[in-house]
Amino acid sequence: MITDQGARGGVDTQREPRSPLHVLIVDDAASTRLLLRGVLEHSSQFDVVGEADDGAMAIELADSLQPDVVLLDLSMPVTDGSSALAGLLAVAPRTRVIVLSGTDTPAAPLLAAGATAFVPKGLSPFELLDRLDSSLGLSVPLPRTPPELPTLEQSTAYPIPAVSSTRTQPRAVICDDDPTTRRLVAQILANCHVPVVAETDTVPHLLSVIGLAQPELLVLDLWLEGTPGTSALPDIGGISPGTYVVVYSAYAELKERALASGAASFIAKPDFVALEDEIRRVVTGPPR
Repeated sequence: MITDQGARGGVDTQREPRSPLHVLIVDDAASTRLLLRGVLEHSSQFDVVGEADDGAMAIELADSLQPDVVLLDLSMPVTDGSSALAGLLAVAPRTRVIVLSGTDTPAAPLLAAGATAFVPKGLSPFELLDRLDSSLGLSVPLPRTPPELPTLEQSTAYPIPAVSSTRTQPRAVICDDDPTTRRLVAQILANCHVPVVAETDTVPHLLSVIGLAQPELLVLDLWLEGTPGTSALPDIGGISPGTYVVVYSAYAELKERALASGAASFIAKPDFVALEDEIRRVVTGPPR
């Protein structure tokens, strides 16, 4: 798959530096591309101009778009990131390629081959923006919600990033510390045509993602390692008032507390049918 905004042919080696920087995202996972786009769209420094899901498509798109930055995943089908690196730099010599990887691939050979930086996957949105800032030598601070969030016991309102008025499709975040449950919930959301922006398993990471992505829907478990999900509910309401929170939990005795703390609905595990029915109800009409 390729998406292309304003493509043009040829290599312009004399172009002036652009602000915001034009970014091409290359990753075979649609959910990862959505998350990266959501993070970058909340910074005035970046403008996502295209996406590709394998290295060969990335080279083709880089040739026409001449992006300032390519965020390049390593593990992809057809042509992986390490194989595509030389091709990207050949067709777009002024482009800075930042390699993203969830594997233990050594960074040194990639840097020697021309990559600007090597950034591991799994960073929180704030950490990712900081790493990009540092790697690209950006002199203007990136606008974002403060990285040092108030404690979960506080109810201080958070600065709310602007949400695009052109968004027509609701987006979701899943927070559950069980990977199997996250996969099943993600499949339900896919059945309802709701893209998943991110999956998290801890409250601090959840709050970072919610603050940046401003999703329309959150499916939240209440039993999370370290911090219970109920303690996050008031903070979620302060960070993103427009997020509809569906609590999906096996602890029915916490239902009233969850609803009183800001959850919009409560579905008891493991009733996946009821969860899908609730999500379909939310996305087909005004949730509030």
